[in-house]
Amino acid sequence: MTRKIDVFTLHSITEVNTVNQFLKMHPQAKLSYVKAEKDGALAIADYEDDEENDEVEVTEHD
Repeated sequence: MTRKIDVFTLHSITEVNTVNQFLKMHPQAKLSYVKAEKDGALAIADYEDDEENDEVEVTEHD
């Protein structure tokens, strides 16, 4: 299994919908939220996929 971390910026309903779509594909993901400095927030998704190696992969979504 590969542990993955995706980071989403949340400034609009479109970006929130992107996170909701992500959760439909990865329902086992654990989400953490962090308030941004000015407005909006960051959603950090921590999950494992079905791959066999033990790597950590980080992806940022804007």
